[in-house]
Amino acid sequence: MYGYWFSVREHFNFSRSEISQLFWTSLAFGFALSFRKWGSGESVDFTVGILNLFFATIAVLLSLYIHVSLQKLVAIKLGYKATYSYWLNGVLFTIFLAFLSFGYVAFLLPGSVMIEHIPKLRLGKFRYGINLKDIARVALAGPLSHILIVLIVGPIFFMTGREENLLSLIIINLLLAIYSTLPIPKIDTPSKMEGGSDGLGLFYYSRTLFVLVFVTVVVFAALVFSSATLIGIGWLFLISFIIGCIISLLYSIWIEQKN
Repeated sequence: MYGYWFSVREHFNFSRSEISQLFWTSLAFGFALSFRKWGSGESVDFTVGILNLFFATIAVLLSLYIHVSLQKLVAIKLGYKATYSYWLNGVLFTIFLAFLSFGYVAFLLPGSVMIEHIPKLRLGKFRYGINLKDIARVALAGPLSHILIVLIVGPIFFMTGREENLLSLIIINLLLAIYSTLPIPKIDTPSKMEGGSDGLGLFYYSRTLFVLVFVTVVVFAALVFSSATLIGIGWLFLISFIIGCIISLLYSIWIEQKN
């Protein structure tokens, strides 16, 4: 265990480039989330708009930082170094869509985490190089981080009398969980794919696992959004996971019959 935490101390770090790209990703999504609250025409309120933009950006940045941090920890455990890279086209598309929909559609095409093996951490490991199973494990940590944040913040939100900022943080993490599970390749230049979303890593490794994770996340988000209170939010996740298991099992059976 000491060896793992020594590796974390040595390899868990965010470069300036990563911090910068996380910030611009967060700013774009924060802008999309707060755009509608700026108002329109004569009712534009720049003070309220700037405050909403500031809070949304900080909330997204914190959530993405935890997202990438958990992926880095899992990657180190498996003998890799994970590095975050944003999708410039995704950032621009997020801003464009916010203008196009007048802020009613806050969609983010997230960046991707690239992993490279660390030779001294991979000594004695089966299959020396990078494999799809390890990529899927690192990818799974992404949406899982947002679910954990919701499970932690949910009860606090209820105990504090449904504080609005906490509700916004919950919504942001549910949206990020859904967006990160979409199987989208990262393409900044034509005919060149450089990684992809967490969902794409799961999709390449196992279609059944992807269906399980995607259905669980979407159903969980739907249940939380439709819940009058967030009492028993842990039970909502358990229900979502059971539904995800059933759907993935049916999908697996259907695939076997098809083949």
